Amino acid sequence: MIELTGTLSTQDIVAIARGNAAVSLPTEAVERMERTRAIVDDVVRRDDYHVYGVNAGVGDLHEKSISRDRILEMQENIIESSITGVEPLASTEITRAAMATKANTFATGRSGARPELVQKLCAMLNEGVHPRLYLGGSTDDLTAIAHVGLVLLGKGTAELDGEVVSGGEALERADIDPVQLAPKEAMSIVSGTSVMTGMLSLCVRDVDRLVRTADIVSALTFELIGDAPETFASRVSDVRPHDGHATTATNVRTLLDGNVDGSSPKMVQDPLSLRVIPQVHGTVRSHLSFARETVDTELRSASDNPLVFPDGKLYSCGTFNGQPISSAADSLRSVVIKLGSISESRNERLLQNRQTDYPFLAADPGVESGLMMTQYTSSGLLAETLATDGVSTSSVTVSGGQEDIHSMGTISVRALADTVETVGRILAIELLCANRYHNLVGDISTTTALEELLEYVNAIVQDPIEDEPAFDHIASLTEAVLSGTIVDVVESTGVDID
Repeated sequence: MIELTGTLSTQDIVAIARGNAAVSLPTEAVERMERTRAIVDDVVRRDDYHVYGVNAGVGDLHEKSISRDRILEMQENIIESSITGVEPLASTEITRAAMATKANTFATGRSGARPELVQKLCAMLNEGVHPRLYLGGSTDDLTAIAHVGLVLLGKGTAELDGEVVSGGEALERADIDPVQLAPKEAMSIVSGTSVMTGMLSLCVRDVDRLVRTADIVSALTFELIGDAPETFASRVSDVRPHDGHATTATNVRTLLDGNVDGSSPKMVQDPLSLRVIPQVHGTVRSHLSFARETVDTELRSASDNPLVFPDGKLYSCGTFNGQPISSAADSLRSVVIKLGSISESRNERLLQNRQTDYPFLAADPGVESGLMMTQYTSSGLLAETLATDGVSTSSVTVSGGQEDIHSMGTISVRALADTVETVGRILAIELLCANRYHNLVGDISTTTALEELLEYVNAIVQDPIEDEPAFDHIASLTEAVLSGTIVDVVESTGVDID
């Protein structure tokens, strides 16, 4: 059971989103929320307090006062009017990550939401009631996360036990009563960074697996065609001490057979795609650390407007803005693209290695094309990652000019997630070609860990070393890359890949 105390970690979000971990609201968070809820209730009773989203309109309608008898009507209208998002539909794991993040934000006690609201969200997560969130057109989060509010009202649509039903039916079948949103709660639901933060939490986990897999695949390629392993020597990393570089160098060095000392009588120079593996892969790790730190900070933050403090003060502010998430996602995406670029370059070296009699890894060159066409796919996939620039530097102006800067965070994280999947395919193609190279050339000494990897790949591919459709092989190896199975196979031999 994971308690929502206002402080979660990326590991917690992954456990809730992918492992269906149960959640609860502890007593300390209930008491914290009740204190600031009382302040909002006091505002509603007063005639001299004009508060955004409570007794005043939203966006450029913030100067419109709302009479006390219509405040509850406005709550439902805020949710209903925000349901404007379009395809794509969020996956179940993204929906769960967003719901958990939203509930945890409320648990900080700075939104003025009732504990009942979080308890309903906990019940929905625990019973598997998943509102259908639409991500398209969401510059920040509000049009996507509004669907959670709609299902809380007993409206909209949700997924339950693999079936799409109305929000009301989903709640009824899960024995959860719909809510009547109290003043300010609708604004608190649509405000903040819960979708982008939840998604980036999942991406942090995925990139961590991706870069570890990239170390393994690159080590195999280097073992097959590399000549100067001293690039992975610890003394090389020591004189340019970026932590990420050293980690990658250690991983590859551990997987390679033979020593990595320099000073050979005739120095050789490997192509840069082999020589700068520590630098390119290691930089992914550095940006990943920044993204993880950003997400972990966000997961112990209040992201709402206005904020409510226990001393009775309410602050109009911009904590809902997702610029930290947006910028971290774009930064991480830029180096993940480079991870794909270096893999594609290594793959080209495998296909056209002139040390063998098998150009393009064809057993009978000319009659057969071998894996020539996989490079077309690999380079095309890389081009797809380059087709969309980062959007964290962009913005839009809406609501009559009142809301004139946006983080574009939901878009940035979606682009990162797509890029991770694409680069996973590029690495799968490199692994396919490395396996074919090993099978064709033969008599190549490898470590126990790499031998285990080759046996695993051969079991999937059952490589006959002749032309055949590679589609299914690429799909299966992509799944193994993205799921972390490649790392598991190598670590099953007792090797740790950090």
